Amino acid sequence: MAEIQASHAATGADKAVKLEALDIFRAIDPSTVEQIARRAQHRTLEKGELLFNVGDASDALYVIADGRVRIWTVSAAGAEVTLNVLTNGAVFGEIGMLDSGVRTAGASAMLRTRLMSIARRTFYEALDRDPQLVRNVIDLLCMRLRWTSARMEDATLRQAPQRLARILGHLARDHGKATPKGIEVVLKLTQSEMAQWTAMSREGLNKVLNRWAEERLLTQNRGGLIVHDLERIDEIAEFGE
Repeated sequence: MAEIQASHAATGADKAVKLEALDIFRAIDPSTVEQIARRAQHRTLEKGELLFNVGDASDALYVIADGRVRIWTVSAAGAEVTLNVLTNGAVFGEIGMLDSGVRTAGASAMLRTRLMSIARRTFYEALDRDPQLVRNVIDLLCMRLRWTSARMEDATLRQAPQRLARILGHLARDHGKATPKGIEVVLKLTQSEMAQWTAMSREGLNKVLNRWAEERLLTQNRGGLIVHDLERIDEIAEFGE
């Protein structure tokens, strides 16, 4: 079972989550940040544990303090489809929290994960106090809308190699570090996780990755990836092979 504790009992690691460093809380009044942090709860999920399911009631948004969360939905055929993979500092669950609707996607821990939970009442009181937070929320919702439109475009207009290239470009930029050999993707994903995220079969994923490895676009080693030619990956993402 998930562990829930009041914020005053949080560990030092939990307290290391700086709300003011997150875009959604950028430039808001320090007293507002303090109030949110004081009322927040801290929750630990074990690997594979469900945070919420499709159709669950929505009453909070979440911030990942440490770990990894998979956001997913279920296709018409009954298969789970990965929508996003979130890591440290990511904010999610805000749409359901704001409109009081049910969850339209599920969230599960991919690793042991620590979360900060901010209740709707706490967040709405902060919105009433600070206009800057309102503007930040508008910015976040616009970003979510753009992201959703891009996902729909991927699903309806792009072939599998393009979808994979777009994910690799995202991983290289947001979860990569420069090395003498290329950009090493530090976010380790299994082939099954990558296949779910790109809506490909594992066989199809392996076929494309092996071909790109032969073309020296990337290297696979010990479950990790090093991207050697990000420019070419971007070309495939935009125009296909």
